Amino acid sequence: MFVWLHKFVVVIMDITLERILSLIPKKEDGKFKHGALSAFARKLGFKDGHIVSDWIAGNSTSYLNYLYQISVLYNVSVEWLKGETDIKNPDLQTEAGWKQLAIDLLSQLTPEELDREIAYLQKRVNEKDN
Repeated sequence: MFVWLHKFVVVIMDITLERILSLIPKKEDGKFKHGALSAFARKLGFKDGHIVSDWIAGNSTSYLNYLYQISVLYNVSVEWLKGETDIKNPDLQTEAGWKQLAIDLLSQLTPEELDREIAYLQKRVNEKDN
């Protein structure tokens, strides 16, 4: 969404983008540390930080495609990124917490990758039972 004020365009960010950007290191003045956008983008598989700049400028919402990857990389819940909860980190001490994390991770896989992981997990369970 854009709001026009005189000669300036102000981009109103959604909660998801605000929370994603909060994970990127900033200096005391609130500006991103040198190289922080590039480092963040590279962790997601991009070659530089231009994509993050596009998100900030409102030119792209492709960050919505990376929520699960960001959640794993930064140990935050997808629900927190979406603004559905104020609980930032999943509680892996509870059965519900680690089950949800497993579901979130597996849902990011292609069908071929998922088949491979299921076969691996079945093998581990069978070894455990023997």
